[in-house]
Amino acid sequence: MKIPTDNIFKLIHSMSAAEKRYFKRHYASEKSLNTELFDFINNLKTYDEDAVKQHFVKSKVAKNLKVYKVQLTDLILKSLTSYHNKKSVRSKIRMGLEEMEILMDKQLYGLAQKKLKKTKELCERYEEFSLIIPILLAETFLSFFYSTNEDPASHPLTGEFEKYIAILSNTFRLRKINFSLTYKMNNELTHDTNLLEISDFKQELNDILVQSQEKSFSFNELYYLNSSLAKMHSISNDDIEKEYAYKLKTIELFEQFPQVSDSHARLRFAALHSYLECCLRYKKFEELEEGIKKIKDLSENNPLLDRNLLFVYYLETKYYSTLGKFENLIDQQEEIVLKHIKKYYQEDEQLTALIFIYYVSTYLALNKAQKVQFYLRRLHAISKNFDASYWQFFDILELISHYETKDYVLIQHAISSIKRKIKKSKKISPFFKIMLNFFHDLIKSNQENKAALAQNIKTTTEQHVGDGVCNMLNASLLSDWLNAIIADHSYAEEITRKQNLL
Repeated sequence: MKIPTDNIFKLIHSMSAAEKRYFKRHYASEKSLNTELFDFINNLKTYDEDAVKQHFVKSKVAKNLKVYKVQLTDLILKSLTSYHNKKSVRSKIRMGLEEMEILMDKQLYGLAQKKLKKTKELCERYEEFSLIIPILLAETFLSFFYSTNEDPASHPLTGEFEKYIAILSNTFRLRKINFSLTYKMNNELTHDTNLLEISDFKQELNDILVQSQEKSFSFNELYYLNSSLAKMHSISNDDIEKEYAYKLKTIELFEQFPQVSDSHARLRFAALHSYLECCLRYKKFEELEEGIKKIKDLSENNPLLDRNLLFVYYLETKYYSTLGKFENLIDQQEEIVLKHIKKYYQEDEQLTALIFIYYVSTYLALNKAQKVQFYLRRLHAISKNFDASYWQFFDILELISHYETKDYVLIQHAISSIKRKIKKSKKISPFFKIMLNFFHDLIKSNQENKAALAQNIKTTTEQHVGDGVCNMLNASLLSDWLNAIIADHSYAEEITRKQNLL
């Protein structure tokens, strides 16, 4: 049985107040069932298909809800297209092409040529080369319509085709490398890095870098080249300064190409975020704080970027946690982040999980067990969306939380439950099994043996570098927690000791 989709609910709730007003004014009517369906779904807090059918039980909507959802989706998209018409450069270019085609269909070739010229100028000025090919095709048609005796092979437009196709081909090549490196960076904790593949990327990028010094590159080519070079150095960890320099160069591109900057807000956001992530990693905290203000200002001026603020909140969470600024996390940020996640339905996203992990370690450090369990429950609820290493990592966090509250009986029950779960699972981390055995022995040992067990785990982690669970534990709280066991005090006391040293 198919589960009803909530896409129409997400679409309606993603609309701004201005977009909803525009829809009601231009695309709605009092007698329309689509309008009534829009209003009902708009008032729902969470999507409930049964509630929708019950509300419309006396109309055709209940029996044909799927059809009405499709009709309403199409109507909303038409409204949004009309509302945002010519509000961006790309929209102006697309509409210019539509208008040009209408003029050509009407055989008003002179007007079509004028419209084409203006649209092409927009493409060239803002480097929207992905949209220039249909313009060149139309320009070729009009050119040969007026000059039937001209040889197509020697026409200037042939050279333009070759030029822009070369730019697009090189941009696509660099984007492909960039996305591959991004994927490897995002999954480096749970997947081994293929050094041979990274070496191939490095050689290819260096060849392209030489080309960029020999001929003029477009904004997009330079953007993806610098971004890819930075990511390559980050993954191979071979030159920190080069990684930082390339990320800085990527941001500076927006100042070198001011005409492109406004129409590429998403790319600018991505470049700033990548730079800030680098600042955090290499403890350039002044640059980080200044950059966070800039990226928030960018989002404020571009409402479509607001959803992406989760990336910034994750950086802030990591920053405050790294410096032990727990009051910033709890008093200033936590409520804002939870509201943001709820507003944009981001509960199931990986970034949300990473933020919640930091909240778990924060509340462990503050001895607030109820809050720890609150976030662990939310992590367990979304674990099915991620690699198997995640649920195993969350289970270890659960055991650590019970150990800190000295709930040893709960640990025994949890281990039994986990072992039953392991029998039904195919992909189990070797280090996960080691940690289960560690907890089994830990709760039965005296302090001297506990310290020895903890020290042994610290040594064991060095032998499981490619293990996803081991990597995630090392990246979060494992080292500090093991140090606390060795020193015979709580995790909270260990974090306080570290803060005092800072």
